[in-house]
Amino acid sequence: MEEIYLELFSTEGDEFFAPIETLVVLFTMQYCDSRLEITFVLTKQPIEVNAYPITVENFSYKVLNADEIPEIADSCQLPNLKLNSMSLVAGLCACLRQIIKLSIAESPEHHCRHLLGFKTSSLLAPSESSPWTRFCEVELISTLRTMEYPATSSGEIPETLARFEVHMCQPVRLHNIYKYTMSKKFSSDGTATQERVLPEHLYAEGSFMTLADVIIFLCITVYLRIVTNPRVLELIPLTAKWHHRMMNDEHLSKCLSFIALEFAPPLNTEYFSEHLPNQSLYKSDVKRYKPRNKIYTKQEDVENSMKIIENTGVDLGMSSESLGAEIEIDWGEIPFEANPDGGSLPSTRSKRKFQQLENLCRPVLKLAKPGDVIVDFCSGSGHLGILIAYLRKNCTVILLENKEESLNRSKLRVKKLKLDNVRFYQCNLDYFKGKFDIGTSLHACGVATDLVIQHCIRRNAVFVCCPCCYGSVQDCLNISYPRSNVFKRVIKLRDYLVIGHAADQTHDEKNLKTKQGYRCMRIIDGDRKTQAEECGYTVLITKLVPESCTPKNNLLVGIPGDEFVNNCLASALQNVRLPSSIV
Repeated sequence: MEEIYLELFSTEGDEFFAPIETLVVLFTMQYCDSRLEITFVLTKQPIEVNAYPITVENFSYKVLNADEIPEIADSCQLPNLKLNSMSLVAGLCACLRQIIKLSIAESPEHHCRHLLGFKTSSLLAPSESSPWTRFCEVELISTLRTMEYPATSSGEIPETLARFEVHMCQPVRLHNIYKYTMSKKFSSDGTATQERVLPEHLYAEGSFMTLADVIIFLCITVYLRIVTNPRVLELIPLTAKWHHRMMNDEHLSKCLSFIALEFAPPLNTEYFSEHLPNQSLYKSDVKRYKPRNKIYTKQEDVENSMKIIENTGVDLGMSSESLGAEIEIDWGEIPFEANPDGGSLPSTRSKRKFQQLENLCRPVLKLAKPGDVIVDFCSGSGHLGILIAYLRKNCTVILLENKEESLNRSKLRVKKLKLDNVRFYQCNLDYFKGKFDIGTSLHACGVATDLVIQHCIRRNAVFVCCPCCYGSVQDCLNISYPRSNVFKRVIKLRDYLVIGHAADQTHDEKNLKTKQGYRCMRIIDGDRKTQAEECGYTVLITKLVPESCTPKNNLLVGIPGDEFVNNCLASALQNVRLPSSIV
């Protein structure tokens, strides 16, 4: 039976106090008539985080202390949803989408099915790549988590509300909008003209209510209960019109009954809103680095940036010895479902994928000890993690991936192999907080590689990473560049990003940019190596063998403390016992 785990700060009689994320989940469950089992997890309320009163008489639930919840649920931030003993979904939007899907599975014609939006894509993209998901899942939620409550005399409305008001005046995002607006069905008089007026932005994502509306509606409703001053709505007329339309949905308004937050007396305050760019929330941050801009692709800029690093004398050399190179993997003994062919790869990629997996597997197999927990970050369909799980059945392997479809494919492969040492986490890297011994990733794009390394360093775990998409590195919520203190002292962000962009120009041997691209790859990975060394790691940077198996062929292996010196340079495998399929 599926079970949702929600954070709870305290209980006082029939009234509970919870963070805004818990309110959003309960509100969505009410709207979807969800029958999910609810487990409230009592946690200590941070000083800066608000606790909102709720009544839970209409819910079936249990309350546990933080140290009583199952290990799989304790491995990710709340809220999270346990599908079974081997599979977990974490992250607010991912959990809400799963709640909707479970309700639809019970009743295909359920009224909540429209919440998933066009092609069931509403809030599907992760927050690190989608400004819209980031607004709904992170920025707006953060406003309600930390805003002053009870309200003070401050008259400025939250920036997130002001941004939503600007968003609502933008053109509607609608599939085939030109075809739609030129149709006779759209016209009031049955004719179509070129001067067609665009449909009104009725809801957050267009003309139909989606999951985004549910999240935003709950947050704004809670905000209005705190402020209770009509002057606020005068500043955001489009938002006020949208909110009134949502409140007129009888079923939707009834779902608010569990919120025990009383209307506060209005303050005699003159409210105002800051001026914001006329920009849709679907658009990327206007300040974000854009590598296609010609100013960043000039050869002169690339050469100047490279000289800055090369003049520092930082060691950017490659290691000559690959860790675990003596380990041979006999693919003839490995079942179909545990090799790339079992992952339905096209023949043009299959051979190269075999070679890539061998290179990543060897250091993991060399370093893994019985009982270790190994995380395959950004696992995709599970090519790397499933192979490791098959070869290391005395270890637990976690496949961590935010794309549900990819994770479902890996679940089918694991089921056919009858492996019981694999766990599935559908979530972003940021939400995972479990303990592990080895973290690995194959072609985690841009920032994702640095998030993997950061997770490993925080857990004092080994990392085995083959990076990709160097041109996508950029400052984000939890990562800033350069990574190491040494590089931060000598190179500015703009010059660093120039190197990252040039590192992606590894086309083929005949291309004049290729050699330069590999030098730039060494610089970015040298920064990663230096950062890990500053944290007490020993790091090897080698090339995949053969190098032709992928243009992005650097391999970083980081081992904490003295474990490298003591255990990893020995030519023999010492007492480590390998499966029979490894010669």
